[in-house]
Amino acid sequence: MRPFNLLNHPGLAQQRRVFHRWWTSLAGLLVGSLLAWAGHQWQIAETLRLQKAHNALQLASLARAQQTQEVARQETRQRVQLAQAAHLQQIASHQQAWMAVHEHLQAMAEKGLRLSRLKFEAGHVALHGELNRFETMAAVQQSLSEHWGQDLTLKEATTGPASQVSFVWETTWPALHSGPLAPAATMGKSKP
Repeated sequence: MRPFNLLNHPGLAQQRRVFHRWWTSLAGLLVGSLLAWAGHQWQIAETLRLQKAHNALQLASLARAQQTQEVARQETRQRVQLAQAAHLQQIASHQQAWMAVHEHLQAMAEKGLRLSRLKFEAGHVALHGELNRFETMAAVQQSLSEHWGQDLTLKEATTGPASQVSFVWETTWPALHSGPLAPAATMGKSKP
C-alpha cells in the first residue's frame, strides 16, 4: 500500500488540474486576443495603404483624363483656328478678286460702260449694263474676259434710242478668283 501523502491529496490534484485549465484557457484567450488584435491592426494598416494607393491611382487617372481633355480641347481649338484661317484666307482672296473686278470695271467706265446691276448666284456672276455704242461692247467684253481669264458670255443684248446698248454678260465666279486676277490687279495698279 502506498503511504498517505497530504500534498498529493486527490482533491488537491483536482484543484491543480482546474487551476491549470483556467490558467491555460486564460493564456490561450490572451494570446488569441493579442493575435486577433495584431491581425486587425495589420488589416487596418493594409486597408489604409490600399486606400492611399487607390486615391493616388484615382488622382493619376483624373489627371490623365484632364490632360486628355486638355489635349482634345487644344486640338479642337487648333482645328477651329485653322478652319478660321482658311476661311479668312478665302474671304481675303474673294475680296482681292472683287477689288480687281471693281478696279477693272472702273477702268472700263471710262470707255462708256455703265453697270446697272451685278447679280451673284451659286457661283455665277451676271453683269447688267449699258454702253453708248454697240461696237465698244465687243471690245469691253474682250478686255474683261482677258483680264479675268474667263470668257464672259453674252446672254442678252438690246439696242435702245441713240444706239445705246443694254446687255447681260455671265461668267462663273470661281474662275474669277483662281489666279489670273491677282497679277492683273497689280498690273492695273502699277500702270497709273
